[in-house]
Amino acid sequence: MLTISGVPLDEGVKLLRQHAPHLTWQDRSPFLGAAAAPAIPWLRFARRDHRRESRLVLPADPPVAQGLAVSFAPEDGTGAHIWAATAGLRLLAADPAAVAAAADKITSLELFTAAGVDTPRTWVVDGEIPDAATGPLVVQRRANNLTGKGTRLVTTPRQRDEVLREWTGETLRVSAHVNGLTVTVSGCVTRCGTVVSALSHQLVGIPALTSYWGAHCGNQLIADNALPPGAAARCREVCALVGDRLGELGFLGAFGLDLLVTPDAAVLAIEINPRFQTVVSLVQAQERAAGLLPTLGTHTLAALSPSLPVREVSTTHLPLSQLVITADRHGVLRERAEPGPYRLEAGLLHHQAESDLLALRPGEALLWCHAHPGDAVRPGEELFLLQLAGPAASLQPEPELTAEAGEWVRAVRRSVVLDGA
Repeated sequence: MLTISGVPLDEGVKLLRQHAPHLTWQDRSPFLGAAAAPAIPWLRFARRDHRRESRLVLPADPPVAQGLAVSFAPEDGTGAHIWAATAGLRLLAADPAAVAAAADKITSLELFTAAGVDTPRTWVVDGEIPDAATGPLVVQRRANNLTGKGTRLVTTPRQRDEVLREWTGETLRVSAHVNGLTVTVSGCVTRCGTVVSALSHQLVGIPALTSYWGAHCGNQLIADNALPPGAAARCREVCALVGDRLGELGFLGAFGLDLLVTPDAAVLAIEINPRFQTVVSLVQAQERAAGLLPTLGTHTLAALSPSLPVREVSTTHLPLSQLVITADRHGVLRERAEPGPYRLEAGLLHHQAESDLLALRPGEALLWCHAHPGDAVRPGEELFLLQLAGPAASLQPEPELTAEAGEWVRAVRRSVVLDGA
């Protein structure tokens, strides 16, 4: 079982129809919107990969907004804002100043202090790591949004020298490495408080999926009793405290909070993701199963409605998981598996009829494409998101893929043809 809060589905849908009768989800993949669409059947989709649309220019006389748009990470450049305005849509995005303060790995420390939540012992350094910072350390660049490639584990003097040389001239966050389970709690700041939704085990740095120690590799939803006694409740409390502090800064909408849960049930705040996170796709399935409005809808109402009827419910845990499959070399993507539901037989992917996350059965998966034929890709760049009906990895600080998840990853990789060196 687990405890989550949200807007009751029937009341939420009624409010959405009133405030957002024309709503578009825009992203390079429909995966997150698709998990909400069964509850929001009028939701439209626009495939826009803003990270590849660097030459967009806002028209001198854009059309008057006739609808609303929501995007995965609108702060990642100006593409989401420009496309929405060009399409005659008002983009529902959080206040840029609040987003910048929360996303920055250094200024977010002030947010944690103001919220009264604990963090690992941390130093902010320019050029040198203090003598007091001994033992394994985690070094982060202040701008590390979306990828996790700006996070390094330092265990030797040589690694310390290498990271200082590579990131010379930058102000860095250095934290003591703490052994514990990486947990993400998904929330949404509204005008009447913070909605705290599902918990997930964040999968980071799995060698079969990435060569980067701090890179995000996926998530799996977890029940309250998967954590030490009292830890799940404290995770939710920390999320509410941080969310309320974000609200004081003018932030409204979906966010994620990355935490570290130690074996003795201590909960330490690591970083804030002031945007939708990939795991929200799974979270929305959990919300729908609990009779709650999906986060996409709550995010929309947070910007449009002065008050929301929020409820806390106990619900059955769904063992859903997902993995991010990245490119392992430079090249141009020529062929890949098509998006959709699959079953795996004898190491081969077999396409099935259309399916929903809540309808997935053991041995089945949903595949979403984040890169498309003709795209030039680099090592570590996302190619696919693979969603499974059960756990994808062991529930431990250094997770290992399950045998079944490993077979799925290998089968998906075999579908990829990359040209070039």
